[in-house]
Amino acid sequence: MTLTEPDRSLRLFERDAAMACAVMTVIALAVDRGRPDAAAGVVGGFLLSAVSYWALKGAVNLVTSLAGRARPAEGDAPADPPLPAGKRVGLAVKFFTRYALLAIGAYVMLACLRVHPVGLLAGVSTPFVATAVQAVRSSRAPSRREHP
Repeated sequence: MTLTEPDRSLRLFERDAAMACAVMTVIALAVDRGRPDAAAGVVGGFLLSAVSYWALKGAVNLVTSLAGRARPAEGDAPADPPLPAGKRVGLAVKFFTRYALLAIGAYVMLACLRVHPVGLLAGVSTPFVATAVQAVRSSRAPSRREHP
């Protein structure tokens, strides 16, 4: 089982994160009087968080697909072979090295590209803004439960 289409709340989260990045980029341009370093920091931070999100989403999709495999009846041969040990190790290394890659990306953006650190922090915080927007949206939505 592969999650080919994310559910509605996941699509809304991704859209809200992109919209938060766009709004913060415009605000950074306005506050910094048109100089692009703060706005570039926002976009760079958003890209860092998007890479992290993409890696986590891939790992969750993999675990979900492995958990959804059919279990053989007792005495039967396995329906699907388990993931080979080499591939499991490779996936674990890829999952945990994303932190190093994110740190290197942030260093390159700050030291080499000279993006504004506050802008970078604002861009990295876009998933939190998107989550807050979803929390407000869900608290304002009518409840679907029926009360006795």
